[in-house]
Order: sequence, then structure tokens, then C-alpha cells
Amino acid sequence: MAAPLAVNSAASLWGPYKDIWQTVMNAIWKRQPEAIHRLDQVLKKHKSDFISLFRNPPKNVQQHEKIQKASTEGVAIQGQQGTRLLPEQLIREAFILSDLFDIGELAAVELLLAGEHQQPHFPGLTRGLVAVLLYWDGKRCIANSLRTLIQSRQGKTWTLELSQELISMTTRFTDDLMEQGLTQKILTLVSHIDLNNEFDKLQRERGLGSEKHRKEVSDLIKECRQSLAESLFVWTCQSPLSKDDTLILISYLEKVTVEADGSLDGVNLSLLMALLYCFDVSFLEQGTEDREGNADLMHRLPLLAERQYIATIHTRLQESQPWKLPGLQATVRLAWALALRGISQLSDVTALAEFTEADEAMAELAVADNVFLFLTESVVGSENFYQEEFYIRKIHNLVTDFLALMPMKVKQLRNRADEDARMIHMSIQMGNDPPISLRRDLEHLMLLIAELYRKDPFNLELALEYWCPSEPLQTSTIMGSYLGVAHQRPPQRQVVLSKFVRQMGDLLPSTIYIPYLKMLRGLASGPQCAHYCFSLLKVNGSSHAENIQGAGGSPVSWEHFFHSLMLYHEHLRKDLPSADSVQYRHLPLRGITQKEQDGLIAFLQLTTVIVNWSENARLALCEHPQWTPVVVILGLLQCSIPPILKAELLETLTAFGRSPEIAASLWQSLEYTQILQTVRSPGQRQAIGIEVELNEIESRCEEYPLTRAFCRLISTLVESSFPSNLGAGLRPPGFDPYLQFLRDSVFLRFRTRAYRRAAEKWEVAEVVLEVFYKLLRDYEPQLEDFVDQYVELQVTEGKDRDWEKEEPAFVGEDQVQDRLRNLKVHKSVGPDELHPQVLSELVDEVVKPLSIIVQKS
Repeated sequence: MAAPLAVNSAASLWGPYKDIWQTVMNAIWKRQPEAIHRLDQVLKKHKSDFISLFRNPPKNVQQHEKIQKASTEGVAIQGQQGTRLLPEQLIREAFILSDLFDIGELAAVELLLAGEHQQPHFPGLTRGLVAVLLYWDGKRCIANSLRTLIQSRQGKTWTLELSQELISMTTRFTDDLMEQGLTQKILTLVSHIDLNNEFDKLQRERGLGSEKHRKEVSDLIKECRQSLAESLFVWTCQSPLSKDDTLILISYLEKVTVEADGSLDGVNLSLLMALLYCFDVSFLEQGTEDREGNADLMHRLPLLAERQYIATIHTRLQESQPWKLPGLQATVRLAWALALRGISQLSDVTALAEFTEADEAMAELAVADNVFLFLTESVVGSENFYQEEFYIRKIHNLVTDFLALMPMKVKQLRNRADEDARMIHMSIQMGNDPPISLRRDLEHLMLLIAELYRKDPFNLELALEYWCPSEPLQTSTIMGSYLGVAHQRPPQRQVVLSKFVRQMGDLLPSTIYIPYLKMLRGLASGPQCAHYCFSLLKVNGSSHAENIQGAGGSPVSWEHFFHSLMLYHEHLRKDLPSADSVQYRHLPLRGITQKEQDGLIAFLQLTTVIVNWSENARLALCEHPQWTPVVVILGLLQCSIPPILKAELLETLTAFGRSPEIAASLWQSLEYTQILQTVRSPGQRQAIGIEVELNEIESRCEEYPLTRAFCRLISTLVESSFPSNLGAGLRPPGFDPYLQFLRDSVFLRFRTRAYRRAAEKWEVAEVVLEVFYKLLRDYEPQLEDFVDQYVELQVTEGKDRDWEKEEPAFVGEDQVQDRLRNLKVHKSVGPDELHPQVLSELVDEVVKPLSIIVQKS
């Protein structure tokens, strides 16, 4: 019986799994033709490892006895002659490892021997600590291999453009795994593998080392769970789950909870998306080029082919028993309602009318449980949401399906919002408090749209679907790939979505004014979207819009916004008796309520997004003879207004400063208005400007929005335009006062200031370092910059003048380089927002010009 008890020196729980993952990568991601045959062999050999999935070899009495005697009798090593004696310490560690991971004693010895062999790659770690890493690395490899194999399947959502031979191989293989109960196994593992429990077990047996080792183990465990969950997600993207597997997934989601910040973690987000893709029928409507393929998919789709599937799922989702997360239950119900509505619009589904007619009731249940609020806070707000393109596409389809397929429900939300606004207005008129039990569903829907499209990491510009130009544009390029050629009639779905955007702004009640502006801000994210939103706000201010809205015109227009800004500025100018004495002392808001200030901020943020994305909008607004936005904004910055409003004004200026022609005049305007005081007037009683704001207002409040906004403005301006004669005639020309403020008041003191929000400390450091980096990157060294300049000091007669005999202070290049090279550039200065590469590049950029100067001297 020696052969079965031979030790695999590569560790059966690590080495083979590493080989599987490498083979899968070579065949699917690297697309090596010779790897396909190798993959076929590997999958046949290790199919049992995928079927058993993470199951460890069990403990064995015979193995235990064999290892117990290994210090005197030795053990056989595969591929080696004779036996090898094992040290007593290794045997004790093997039994600990066996108990820790509930694995066979032989497998534990293999992991320790492999850990011993891999120790040179893990300096500072014992073989036991390395063995822990190898154990979880093996699990990670098998989980990643499973996910990639499923991802390469033939399906309805994507294609990896692999050979048909490879696709057929992976599809057959994964079909077999699913028939063996893959869904149940994945969900069981995801439930049982808990990071805290695993760490507790490791801690008890001293299986955790340094902070780095703990981080590596933690990352491996998290990746295992995430890859398992994503395996189910990519499956449902390509193929629907069976009725039983769908019910198993629903049962899992019923017990899910959120993180401390109210969002779903990456694993549960993947599993929610997996269920949402189970209910997806939208792919049947996307194009009619492959009618035969669509017909085949319809016959294989349980939603359409199995009446029992719809009956069972519908009954399960109608149950009144609440889930642990009512919002999660509401999300699934909304997806199901939209699936029923989508099915009802297909042909040959009359037999399902009993269920499809219940879509409105199911959607009402979802809305009643605040589905849009949950989607905003827990789904879109999840850390992992924007890391996966098909998460974004799924929620985009969910929202647009609701707007396009359920217009009566949307109209009902608007009517309810109008009625609530009237009730609030009446309560205020009568001197009563507004009702607190009012629904805010339309507001939550608008905020969901705002958050969903606010970021676009994959440059999808999905928000283009909401814009339908009233007149054909002159060029086809501005229409984008989604809209096709310039004069093509837009799809009906796009017309409905565009109508929603425009009609929501008609006779807008004050209660949803700010949410509507935030929605527009999200929908304006992108070069083409920004152009369409700019046009909408321009048209809203025309005479035609005024006829619709009444004598005052639309409150959602450039005309209304800039007119309000100018009135506010005029009021503040008249109201302030002495700009010199109270310019930066923030008095109570005069002539403007808190709600009006919030409205101004929302419109400023919308303006910033539009101007940031669209150069045409930037120039058109700046050159408008009546609005003069830059002049008005600079005027408001000189008045006594709250720092948060000033910060938004500076952010808007930053967006305007992206154009070099605007940036050049902005520099002069900054100097003239003394936003940062660079000139002290004779007889001026006290300092003014942003430095006073930083030291007296923001430091006391422990919040620094104005400082961060000012740094971003300078960062943009130094990139767009950099006048060398800045301040000429009033002071020594140049950038020095700005650099001195950024260096001395912001950067050198950012560590010692108090922060209400800890992350803001590093946000301040990041934005000021960005300015330094740009200055150093663009700096061309000149010899005269480094020439010694002597200053003659006047000394009272008779004093000791021995200092004249001393050598002048000198700092050599080697000393400078040594100091710079000793910076801990690989140590993270803060969270992910601040990358260590910034410091590294700063070092390189500083040393480079110094070296050039020394070589020429």
C-alpha cells in the first residue's frame, strides 16, 4: 500500500490546481492554439475536482499512523526512490494543518513540503505560513478556472470570439457540472466560507503572520468567494438557470444582509445580478438579424418554454413573507414584473396571460418597498458595482424597461409627487409642519438615474438612450454609435425615454426640483449627452418654453439660472456695508433660503458637468453677452457666502478653465479679484481671501471643500495656460504667491489639521500634489534658476562680524538625490485615491533637472 501513501511533492491541493488555471488562461485568455488539446486533457483528468468543488481529501487513520511514524520510518515521495524521514516539528505542523483545514494528513504534509520549497519566494515567512497561502491559492485557482470556463460558453450576452472547438468543449464540460448540482455547491460554499471564521481558526493555531501575510490570506479568501459567485453570474448571463436552481438562488438571497455602509458586498451583488439575468428577456428584442437564433433561444428559455417555471417563480415572489432585506425583495419583484411585461409583448404567449396580467400588481409591491432607494444605496452604491460592465448594463436595462414598458406607473408616480407637493404647500401656508408620511418614489427614481450614470468607467454612454434630438443634427458623428446615422428615425424606446426627461421638467413641483437637476447631471455625463442637455436647457429658456411654463419661463433653463445668480450677486453687493471688513465672515444667509442655496448648488453641479464634457457649451456660455457666467461667479466669490457654495462656484470655474482661451483670462481675473490675496493694499486692516477661509473657517469646521476646489482650479489652470507676467504692475510678476500658499498653507500643514471625515485628509494631499506634479513635469530647467544670489545684510556697527569669514552654505546634488531617494515611495500614503506613484514620479522629475544642471556646471 505504499503507492497510495506516497507524498506528492507539488502538493495535490495546490500544484495541480495551479496547472489547471495556467492551462485555462493559455487556451482562453492568451488564445494559444496548442493549449486547446492540453485543456481537453486537463479537464478530463480533473473533472472530479470541479464536480466535488473545494472538497478536501478526508482525514484517514492509516495516513495518520503513517505520518506519525515518518520521523523513523520515513515516507515515499512521488518521483523519488526510497523514503524521506520527516522532522518531528514538521509532523506536528502537519497534524495542526490537517485539523485546521480538515484535510488528510498526507495532503497536509504535501502543503508543508511545498511551502518549504516555495519559502525563497516569501521572505520572512515560515513554511507553515506559506502552506496556508498555498492552500487558499489552490482554491483560488480552481474557482477562477471555473469562472473562466463558464465565461467562455456559448450564450446570449457575449462572445469571447474563440474557436468553435474550444467553445463546444467548455460548454459541454460546464453543462455536465451544472447537471451535477453546481448551483447548490456554489451557494453552499459562499455561505460557509466566512473570512472572520477562517481568521479566527488561523489565529488560534498561529497560522497568521505579519500584516502583509494577513492581507494576502484575506485577499485569497475574498477572491475565492467572489470568483465562485461570479461563476454563477456569468452562467446566467449566457444561459438561464433551471426552475429548481432559480428557487435555490432565491432562497439564498432571502437571507442576505448589507454591509455596515448599507451596500451589498461583491459576492451578494454578483448573486443578485445572476438572478436578474435569469429574468432577462430584453435580448429577444435587440435586433432581428438572427430570427432563427432568437426562435431557438425562446424555445430554450424557461421563462417562455415552461409554464411551470413562471407559475412557481411567480407564486414564490408573491409570498407576503418579507426577506431580511425588503429592498432586495423589491428589486427582484420589479425585475420579475418587467419580465412579465416583456413576455406579454412577444407573440405566441397567450397561454401565459394569467401571469403576465399580474405585472402591474408586482411592480406596485416593488415600489411600495422603496425599490429605487435600495437600488441607489445598496446596488449602485456598492464598491464593486462600477467594476463590471454587465452590472451597469443590467441596472440600465432595469430602469429603462420600467420607464418604457410601464408608462402608466411612471405617470402615477408623477401625479403622486404633484399631489404631495400641493399638500406640503398648503401645510406651509397654514403654518403647519409638512406631513412626514409622504411617499418619495419619483424623487428616489430620479436620484437612482443620477447615481447610475454619474460615472462611466467603460465609456458606454448608456445615457444617450435618454436623448432624442427634436431636429436632425448636421453631422452623424455627434449622434454616436447608438443612434446611428444623422437622419435615422430614433427607436420608439428612445423616444419614450426622451419624453420622460422633458415631461418631468414641465411644471416641475419644488419638491422634486433638486432631484430633477441631479438626474440631468447624471444624464449629461459624456460628450454627446452633455451637448443634448445643454440644448435642452437652452430651449427651455426660449419664448416657446415660457409660453408653456407661464410668464416666468422654465426654472430648469440657462436663462432662469444665470438670472437668479445675477440677482443673488446684486443683492449681496447692496447688502454688504464694507467688503473690507466682512468679506470673508459668513453672515446668516441674506435673501436666500437653505433650499434655494441647495438649488443653486445643484444647478452649479449640473453646469459643471455639462461644461466639463462639452467644449462647445463651455464657449457658448462664456461668450453669452447677457449671462457672463465667469464674471458673476467671480463676483459671488468675493461676497460673504457659505464655503460649500463657494466650493461649487470654484468647481464650475475649473470646468470653464479647461479651455486655454478662457484659462488665460481666468488667471488675470483671479489676480484682480484677489481670491488668493497676492497684494496687500496700504492701510488694509485685515487679510482677505482663501487663506483666511482655510485658517479661520474650514479649520474650525474641520471640512475643506473650498481648499480642495481651489487646488483643483489651479491644477486645471496650470495645465491650460500659464502666464509668466501674472500680477505685473502690482507685485513682482509670477506664480510665487500661489505656489507659496499651496506649499506652506496647504501641503505642509495638511497632516496637522483636524478632519471630520478622515478620507478628506488624503484628498487634500492628493489634489495639491497633483499641482506640484504638473509644475515639475512641465518645468524646463534654466541655469540662471540655480545661480547663487547674494543679499547684502545691514549690520549694526561694532557687532561681531565673524560670520563674514564663514563658508557659504552649500548643498550638493548627491545630498539632494539621497534625500529624495529615501522617500518611502512604495508605502501607501493613504487610501486608494492617492497613489504612491505620484511621489515616485515627483522624485524622478526633481532629480532629472538637478542632474542636468550639475552636468553642465
